[in-house]
Amino acid sequence: MKTTYDEKIGNSMYIAFKHLHILTAVLSILMTGIWSLLAWKGDATGSRGMNSRAKAIYISHRAVAGLVAITGLAITFIGPWRTMIFPYVGLVVFVFHGIAATVSKRTFTKQDQTAIRRIALIAQIALILLVTYAMRVKNF
Repeated sequence: MKTTYDEKIGNSMYIAFKHLHILTAVLSILMTGIWSLLAWKGDATGSRGMNSRAKAIYISHRAVAGLVAITGLAITFIGPWRTMIFPYVGLVVFVFHGIAATVSKRTFTKQDQTAIRRIALIAQIALILLVTYAMRVKNF
């Protein structure tokens, strides 16, 4: 069977988005680890906000996670995954990962909320490892 030009372009787009999704997912794992290491102790100075380094890491951490979600949705609808459950599990995990990131950011300068911040950071790491495992297995 001969493939048309549109099928070739669609297949190329799928491959490009798939590789972009994998790249951003690995970067997201790395940035989550960096943010977790930075935020584990928080800001001992008790200042009103995060310092510029912490802000830059947090913003890049969330931006990369957003790119993972966008490219994940793109390959879900371009590729053969629309009827599977695991892409939507990834989307739900993305939402909860973002909630945990927001909690860790809001408690960054509050020394009396260290336990809450650390639970949020552990939740972020656990969620990203869970979704990484789910995307590798893909049997649902």
